[in-house]
Amino acid sequence: MPKSMTGFGRAVATAENRTFRAECRSVNHRFLELSIRMPSAFNVYEPMVRAKAQDYVSRGRVEIKVIDETGGTSRARINVDRELARSYLDALMELELMTGMPSPDRIGWLSRCDGVLCAGQEDEDDEFVAELIVEAVEGALQKLNEAREEEGAFIAKDLLDKVAEFKEYIVLVEERAPEIPSIYREKLLARAEELLEEKRPEWYDDQRLFAETALYADRASIDEEVTRLAAHISALEEGLRSSEPVGRRLDFLIQEIFREINTIGSKAGDLVLTQTVVEMKTLIEKIREQVQNLE
Repeated sequence: MPKSMTGFGRAVATAENRTFRAECRSVNHRFLELSIRMPSAFNVYEPMVRAKAQDYVSRGRVEIKVIDETGGTSRARINVDRELARSYLDALMELELMTGMPSPDRIGWLSRCDGVLCAGQEDEDDEFVAELIVEAVEGALQKLNEAREEEGAFIAKDLLDKVAEFKEYIVLVEERAPEIPSIYREKLLARAEELLEEKRPEWYDDQRLFAETALYADRASIDEEVTRLAAHISALEEGLRSSEPVGRRLDFLIQEIFREINTIGSKAGDLVLTQTVVEMKTLIEKIREQVQNLE
Protein backbone atom coordinates (compact mmCIF):
# COMPACT_ATOMS: atom_id res chain seq x y z
CA MET A 1 0.00 0.00 0.00
CA PRO A 2 1.23 3.57 -0.63
CA LYS A 3 2.27 5.78 2.27
CA SER A 4 0.46 8.81 3.61
CA MET A 5 2.38 12.10 3.57
CA THR A 6 1.51 12.91 7.20
CA GLY A 7 3.17 11.35 10.22
CA PHE A 8 5.47 11.78 13.21
CA GLY A 9 8.50 9.91 14.55
CA ARG A 10 10.88 10.31 17.48
CA ALA A 11 14.07 8.49 18.46
CA VAL A 12 16.98 8.87 20.91
CA ALA A 13 20.63 7.84 20.47
CA THR A 14 22.97 7.62 23.47
CA ALA A 15 26.64 6.67 23.83
CA GLU A 16 29.49 7.69 26.15
CA ASN A 17 27.43 10.26 28.10
CA ARG A 18 26.26 11.90 24.86
CA THR A 19 22.55 11.89 24.00
CA PHE A 20 20.74 13.22 20.95
CA ARG A 21 16.99 13.19 20.33
CA ALA A 22 15.53 13.53 16.85
CA GLU A 23 11.94 14.33 15.91
CA CYS A 24 10.49 14.12 12.41
CA ARG A 25 7.07 15.27 11.31
CA SER A 26 5.66 15.48 7.79
CA VAL A 27 2.64 17.04 6.08
CA ASN A 28 1.30 17.16 2.54
CA HIS A 29 3.30 18.93 -0.14
CA ARG A 30 3.55 18.65 -3.90
CA PHE A 31 7.30 18.01 -3.78
CA LEU A 32 9.89 17.07 -1.14
CA GLU A 33 10.74 19.99 1.13
CA LEU A 34 13.09 19.47 4.07
CA SER A 35 13.43 21.77 7.08
CA ILE A 36 16.25 20.83 9.46
CA ARG A 37 16.71 22.44 12.87
CA MET A 38 19.61 21.66 15.20
CA PRO A 39 21.96 23.54 17.55
CA SER A 40 24.25 25.86 15.58
CA ALA A 41 27.30 24.00 16.89
CA PHE A 42 26.17 20.95 14.88
CA ASN A 43 25.14 22.66 11.62
CA VAL A 44 28.11 21.03 9.93
CA TYR A 45 26.21 17.73 10.07
CA GLU A 46 23.11 19.06 8.27
CA PRO A 47 24.09 17.66 4.81
CA MET A 48 24.35 14.18 6.33
CA VAL A 49 20.92 14.53 7.94
CA ARG A 50 19.43 15.83 4.68
CA ALA A 51 20.86 12.92 2.68
CA LYS A 52 19.51 10.41 5.20
CA ALA A 53 16.04 11.98 5.02
CA GLN A 54 16.02 11.69 1.23
CA ASP A 55 16.63 7.95 1.61
CA TYR A 56 13.36 7.60 3.53
CA VAL A 57 11.02 10.25 2.09
CA SER A 58 10.34 11.23 -1.52
CA ARG A 59 7.44 13.67 -1.18
CA GLY A 60 5.96 15.98 1.46
CA ARG A 61 7.10 18.81 3.72
CA VAL A 62 9.30 17.21 6.38
CA GLU A 63 10.59 18.96 9.50
CA ILE A 64 13.53 17.33 11.29
CA LYS A 65 14.57 18.58 14.71
CA VAL A 66 17.76 17.43 16.45
CA ILE A 67 18.14 18.18 20.18
CA ASP A 68 21.31 17.74 22.22
CA GLU A 69 20.10 16.19 25.49
CA THR A 70 23.51 15.63 27.06
CA GLY A 71 22.43 18.08 29.78
CA GLY A 72 24.69 18.55 32.80
CA THR A 73 27.40 16.38 31.30
CA SER A 74 27.63 18.63 28.23
CA ARG A 75 31.06 19.65 27.15
CA ALA A 76 29.94 23.21 26.38
CA ARG A 77 32.30 26.07 27.15
CA ILE A 78 32.66 29.79 26.48
CA ASN A 79 35.24 30.60 23.84
CA VAL A 80 37.08 33.92 23.58
CA ASP A 81 37.83 35.37 20.17
CA ARG A 82 41.23 36.83 21.09
CA GLU A 83 41.89 38.61 17.80
CA LEU A 84 38.49 40.27 17.81
CA ALA A 85 38.86 41.27 21.47
CA ARG A 86 42.27 42.86 20.76
CA SER A 87 40.79 44.81 17.85
CA TYR A 88 37.98 46.13 20.04
CA LEU A 89 40.48 47.05 22.78
CA ASP A 90 42.79 48.89 20.36
CA ALA A 91 39.80 50.84 19.04
CA LEU A 92 38.71 51.72 22.59
CA MET A 93 42.18 52.94 23.58
CA GLU A 94 42.34 55.08 20.43
CA LEU A 95 38.97 56.55 21.33
CA GLU A 96 40.21 57.32 24.86
CA LEU A 97 43.24 59.18 23.46
CA MET A 98 41.03 61.19 21.12
CA THR A 99 38.59 62.22 23.82
CA GLY A 100 40.91 62.32 26.83
CA MET A 101 38.33 60.29 28.73
CA PRO A 102 39.47 56.90 30.10
CA SER A 103 37.01 54.03 30.16
CA PRO A 104 36.07 53.08 33.75
CA ASP A 105 35.33 49.40 32.91
CA ARG A 106 37.22 48.11 29.90
CA ILE A 107 36.63 44.42 30.67
CA GLY A 108 32.90 44.86 31.19
CA TRP A 109 32.58 46.81 27.96
CA LEU A 110 34.72 44.31 26.06
CA SER A 111 32.73 41.31 27.27
CA ARG A 112 29.57 42.87 25.85
CA CYS A 113 31.04 43.41 22.38
CA ASP A 114 29.44 41.24 19.70
CA GLY A 115 31.38 38.05 18.97
CA VAL A 116 34.02 38.37 21.66
CA LEU A 117 32.46 35.67 23.84
CA CYS A 118 30.61 32.78 22.22
CA ALA A 119 29.30 29.39 23.33
CA GLY A 120 31.02 26.39 21.82
CA GLN A 121 31.92 22.78 22.40
CA GLU A 122 35.10 21.27 23.62
CA ASP A 123 37.02 19.35 21.04
CA GLU A 124 35.46 15.93 20.48
CA ASP A 125 35.44 13.22 17.87
CA ASP A 126 33.46 14.61 14.92
CA GLU A 127 32.87 11.14 13.50
CA PHE A 128 31.45 9.95 16.83
CA VAL A 129 29.03 12.90 17.04
CA ALA A 130 28.01 12.50 13.39
CA GLU A 131 27.23 8.81 13.84
CA LEU A 132 25.18 9.53 16.96
CA ILE A 133 23.15 12.28 15.26
CA VAL A 134 22.54 10.15 12.17
CA GLU A 135 21.50 7.21 14.37
CA ALA A 136 18.90 9.37 16.13
CA VAL A 137 17.63 10.86 12.86
CA GLU A 138 17.42 7.49 11.14
CA GLY A 139 15.48 6.04 14.05
CA ALA A 140 13.04 8.95 13.93
CA LEU A 141 12.64 8.56 10.15
CA GLN A 142 11.87 4.87 10.58
CA LYS A 143 9.17 5.72 13.13
CA LEU A 144 7.86 8.41 10.77
CA ASN A 145 7.58 5.93 7.93
CA GLU A 146 5.81 3.40 10.15
CA ALA A 147 3.20 6.02 10.97
CA ARG A 148 2.90 7.04 7.32
CA GLU A 149 2.50 3.42 6.20
CA GLU A 150 -0.21 2.80 8.80
CA GLU A 151 -2.20 5.85 7.78
CA GLY A 152 -1.56 5.15 4.09
CA ALA A 153 -3.09 1.68 4.48
CA PHE A 154 -6.29 3.17 5.90
CA ILE A 155 -6.49 5.74 3.10
CA ALA A 156 -5.81 3.14 0.40
CA LYS A 157 -8.50 0.81 1.78
CA ASP A 158 -11.07 3.60 1.76
CA LEU A 159 -10.03 4.62 -1.76
CA LEU A 160 -10.29 1.04 -3.03
CA ASP A 161 -13.84 0.88 -1.66
CA LYS A 162 -14.65 4.07 -3.56
CA VAL A 163 -13.03 2.71 -6.72
CA ALA A 164 -15.19 -0.43 -6.45
CA GLU A 165 -18.26 1.81 -6.21
CA PHE A 166 -17.05 3.81 -9.22
CA LYS A 167 -16.68 0.62 -11.26
CA GLU A 168 -20.36 -0.08 -10.67
CA TYR A 169 -21.15 3.24 -12.33
CA ILE A 170 -18.97 2.24 -15.28
CA VAL A 171 -21.05 -0.92 -15.67
CA LEU A 172 -24.20 1.23 -15.79
CA VAL A 173 -22.61 3.44 -18.45
CA GLU A 174 -21.47 0.41 -20.46
CA GLU A 175 -24.98 -1.00 -20.39
CA ARG A 176 -26.46 2.30 -21.49
CA ALA A 177 -23.80 3.21 -24.08
CA PRO A 178 -25.06 1.00 -26.98
CA GLU A 179 -28.48 2.66 -26.72
CA ILE A 180 -27.14 6.23 -27.03
CA PRO A 181 -26.78 6.36 -30.85
CA SER A 182 -30.29 4.99 -31.42
CA ILE A 183 -31.78 7.35 -28.81
CA TYR A 184 -29.98 10.27 -30.42
CA ARG A 185 -31.08 9.20 -33.91
CA GLU A 186 -34.71 8.91 -32.84
CA LYS A 187 -34.63 12.39 -31.30
CA LEU A 188 -33.16 13.88 -34.48
CA LEU A 189 -35.68 12.13 -36.72
CA ALA A 190 -38.57 13.20 -34.54
CA ARG A 191 -37.37 16.79 -34.56
CA ALA A 192 -36.84 16.74 -38.33
CA GLU A 193 -40.31 15.32 -38.96
CA GLU A 194 -41.78 17.98 -36.71
CA LEU A 195 -40.07 20.77 -38.63
CA LEU A 196 -40.96 19.31 -42.04
CA GLU A 197 -44.49 18.29 -41.19
CA GLU A 198 -46.22 21.30 -42.71
CA LYS A 199 -44.06 21.92 -45.76
CA ARG A 200 -41.38 19.72 -47.26
CA PRO A 201 -38.91 21.28 -49.73
CA GLU A 202 -38.27 19.73 -53.12
CA TRP A 203 -34.82 18.52 -52.12
CA TYR A 204 -36.16 16.58 -49.13
CA ASP A 205 -35.46 12.88 -49.23
CA ASP A 206 -36.30 10.43 -46.44
CA GLN A 207 -33.26 8.26 -47.12
CA ARG A 208 -30.88 11.22 -47.10
CA LEU A 209 -32.35 12.48 -43.82
CA PHE A 210 -31.98 9.04 -42.30
CA ALA A 211 -28.34 8.81 -43.45
CA GLU A 212 -27.44 12.25 -42.06
CA THR A 213 -29.16 11.46 -38.79
CA ALA A 214 -27.31 8.17 -38.48
CA LEU A 215 -24.01 9.96 -39.10
CA TYR A 216 -24.60 12.46 -36.32
CA ALA A 217 -25.80 9.70 -34.03
CA ASP A 218 -22.57 7.77 -34.54
CA ARG A 219 -20.67 10.83 -33.39
CA ALA A 220 -22.57 10.60 -30.11
CA SER A 221 -21.12 7.15 -29.46
CA ILE A 222 -19.23 6.94 -26.15
CA ASP A 223 -17.70 3.49 -26.60
CA GLU A 224 -14.12 4.79 -26.82
CA GLU A 225 -14.53 7.03 -23.78
CA VAL A 226 -15.95 4.17 -21.73
CA THR A 227 -13.05 1.90 -22.74
CA ARG A 228 -10.45 4.52 -21.74
CA LEU A 229 -12.32 5.25 -18.51
CA ALA A 230 -12.26 1.58 -17.51
CA ALA A 231 -8.53 1.40 -18.30
CA HIS A 232 -7.78 4.48 -16.15
CA ILE A 233 -9.76 3.08 -13.22
CA SER A 234 -7.88 -0.23 -13.46
CA ALA A 235 -4.57 1.68 -13.39
CA LEU A 236 -5.80 3.69 -10.40
CA GLU A 237 -6.72 0.50 -8.55
CA GLU A 238 -3.33 -1.02 -9.34
CA GLY A 239 -1.54 2.08 -8.03
CA LEU A 240 -3.47 1.94 -4.75
CA ARG A 241 -2.18 -1.60 -4.20
CA SER A 242 1.44 -0.59 -4.85
CA SER A 243 4.00 0.14 -2.12
CA GLU A 244 5.88 2.61 -4.33
CA PRO A 245 5.34 6.42 -4.24
CA VAL A 246 2.41 6.81 -6.64
CA GLY A 247 0.74 10.05 -5.54
CA ARG A 248 1.70 12.10 -8.61
CA ARG A 249 0.78 9.28 -10.99
CA LEU A 250 -2.63 8.92 -9.35
CA ASP A 251 -3.15 12.69 -9.65
CA PHE A 252 -2.57 12.43 -13.39
CA LEU A 253 -4.90 9.43 -13.74
CA ILE A 254 -7.69 11.28 -11.95
CA GLN A 255 -7.29 14.23 -14.34
CA GLU A 256 -7.71 11.82 -17.27
CA ILE A 257 -10.73 10.21 -15.60
CA PHE A 258 -12.36 13.63 -15.21
CA ARG A 259 -11.67 14.31 -18.89
CA GLU A 260 -13.42 11.12 -20.00
CA ILE A 261 -16.39 11.69 -17.67
CA ASN A 262 -16.86 15.22 -19.03
CA THR A 263 -16.73 13.96 -22.61
CA ILE A 264 -19.32 11.28 -21.87
CA GLY A 265 -21.57 13.86 -20.24
CA SER A 266 -21.32 16.28 -23.17
CA LYS A 267 -21.90 13.64 -25.88
CA ALA A 268 -24.76 11.75 -24.28
CA GLY A 269 -28.00 13.71 -24.31
CA ASP A 270 -29.67 11.13 -22.13
CA LEU A 271 -31.21 11.83 -18.72
CA VAL A 272 -30.27 8.46 -17.21
CA LEU A 273 -26.66 8.78 -18.34
CA THR A 274 -26.46 12.41 -17.24
CA GLN A 275 -27.53 11.45 -13.72
CA THR A 276 -24.90 8.70 -13.67
CA VAL A 277 -22.22 11.15 -14.83
CA VAL A 278 -23.11 13.51 -11.97
CA GLU A 279 -22.70 10.67 -9.46
CA MET A 280 -19.37 9.69 -11.04
CA LYS A 281 -18.05 13.25 -10.80
CA THR A 282 -19.04 13.49 -7.15
CA LEU A 283 -17.31 10.22 -6.32
CA ILE A 284 -14.11 10.91 -8.27
CA GLU A 285 -13.83 14.31 -6.56
CA LYS A 286 -13.85 12.52 -3.19
CA ILE A 287 -11.17 10.18 -4.48
CA ARG A 288 -9.03 13.09 -5.67
CA GLU A 289 -9.20 14.80 -2.27
CA GLN A 290 -7.84 11.72 -0.52
CA VAL A 291 -5.20 10.98 -3.15
CA GLN A 292 -3.67 14.36 -2.25
CA ASN A 293 -2.60 12.74 1.04
CA LEU A 294 -0.56 9.96 -0.59
CA GLU A 295 3.18 10.08 -1.22
